[in-house]
Amino acid sequence: MTLALVKPPVVPDEITDLKRLAAGIVRAQGNRFIKELLRAKGIRIGTNKEDFERNLTEAIETGKLKLEEVAAWLRRVEGWGNQHVYLYNVSPALQKDLTRPRIRQRVEAAGLGAVWDGETALEFPDEPRLTSISFNDSVLRIVWQEASPEWTPVPEKNYREEEGLDLYEYRAFRRVEHRAITRFEAHLNGGFEKNGIAGLFIADPIQGDEHKAALAEAKRVMSLLMDLPELERGQIDISVVSRNVDQRNVPSNAVPNPEVKAQKSRLKSGGAYVEFAASSPDRAYWEEDAIRYVRKSVKSQQLPAFQGSDGVFAFQPGFGPRALARALRVQLYGRGDRVRLWAQMDVDEVWTILTKLCAYQ
Repeated sequence: MTLALVKPPVVPDEITDLKRLAAGIVRAQGNRFIKELLRAKGIRIGTNKEDFERNLTEAIETGKLKLEEVAAWLRRVEGWGNQHVYLYNVSPALQKDLTRPRIRQRVEAAGLGAVWDGETALEFPDEPRLTSISFNDSVLRIVWQEASPEWTPVPEKNYREEEGLDLYEYRAFRRVEHRAITRFEAHLNGGFEKNGIAGLFIADPIQGDEHKAALAEAKRVMSLLMDLPELERGQIDISVVSRNVDQRNVPSNAVPNPEVKAQKSRLKSGGAYVEFAASSPDRAYWEEDAIRYVRKSVKSQQLPAFQGSDGVFAFQPGFGPRALARALRVQLYGRGDRVRLWAQMDVDEVWTILTKLCAYQ
């Protein structure tokens, strides 16, 4: 007798949720990352946007693309890049204190057991919602999700209408949804070069008062799980990082091919500052010979007198053991000790950039 393997039926609600989720992430991040997922699954991508969307929909409807696969993909790409980051050195004492059993115990004591080891939720909550706390492979993760809708123009739906002697023009916009992710990650006790580094990530769509509220809520939950003042004592001084990134990547005989191109750098000392900047975002300011000569007049022994109050830098591909495959731009704010990641990235690209920045402390 021959036994046939029967696929479990695809649940209609799951299909609807996955379509909505995938569409939201595609709008937020473009097609680049989900194409990698389809390619890895042997699913045809197509030659244009219509082919791609049709093949993606078919893969979800037929069960070729399953929830657990999309969830794993989301962990790599959703909410990474295009965000603000606060970086911390995790002290040895704090690393010793943050263990999985202790975190689990504190999660339960705080009444947060429902989100322990929580998977990616398919919902788009209107308000920020804590969806997951986990501790796996020496990494503590805390994740919040919220809807981040926006309105995109639909010119083909525009029309004009006359009323009496007046002419009215109606312009159409379509509401599109994606999600904003706030997260905290601490890499502890053996995370390659990430060991002892933590980051608090706020998505760029969360701005102004909402950004402050997300920061406050994140720290409230973090304080339930760890010694928050001890973590904050280790916050990385971005003014020092910005200054050092600039100084060490001006071309010289010792550094003929810099890892970083500085589009803009401001060095501050006391009540004065000097700023170097290229007029094009695609160039480094030191690509102009005269400006490079002026910048090189700041010697290493003079550098401690300066702080880097603001800088825009492009990390170049091909440097180091975990080399980037493409140039990625960051902005460093000395005021507020904040890093701005300008491009959509995946998790590996983000942590490659952040560990490179930490090496400039």
